[in-house]
Amino acid sequence: MRIVQWSKVDARWYLGVRCRKCETPILFAVDHSEGEVQPAAAGKLLLTCSREECGHKADYSRAKVSRFQKPARAANETGRNL
Repeated sequence: MRIVQWSKVDARWYLGVRCRKCETPILFAVDHSEGEVQPAAAGKLLLTCSREECGHKADYSRAKVSRFQKPARAANETGRNL
């Protein structure tokens, strides 16, 4: 029997903005563009910071959208992939 180890590192890129209060990245979509410039979509972008200590809510419709990769999980951290 051959057991294959799956990488627990999420190598995908995400679109996100930086929280206006704490500067933490707020990721809101998987980036399928492979780094190519895409036209901005019209509409409101209302987001809430995911940090419990912050929780800042704001309209990021005019904010600079950047590409981010999720940091690798610590070796002793457990949990489910979302």
